[in-house]
Amino acid sequence: MPSMVRPAFRGLALFVTLAGCAPRPPGQARPVEPPKVSALAGDEQRMMACLDLRDHIVALYADQYVEQQGSDMSDSERAAFRSGWAEEIAKKGTFEDFQWACFSTLTPRRYHCGMASQSTDRLVACMKLSSR
Repeated sequence: MPSMVRPAFRGLALFVTLAGCAPRPPGQARPVEPPKVSALAGDEQRMMACLDLRDHIVALYADQYVEQQGSDMSDSERAAFRSGWAEEIAKKGTFEDFQWACFSTLTPRRYHCGMASQSTDRLVACMKLSSR
């Protein structure tokens, strides 16, 4: 599994670096209903929003990688792959960097757009939204 993780990890790392706050392809999309976040006033609310967004980003990139590889995985196999991939990313400290960047730049608009994204391209566009 580590050889499968490396290209996907690089994609996530690049995205986090470029988008600052920085992961389903169209055929694999499952509707995501983001929690109602009208303002990210408190530190705890902001941190929870970043954790939700981080998990969504991991799922989008992992699913995109599986699709690009042409793997035919069941839902449980996909979930196990995402979980293992997330563990590998966490070991490298990427999540701490993401959490800091997200916490300092996340807006309700970016959060809602990011959580509603069903593709990595749309997610990247969301993270480029103005802070206003």
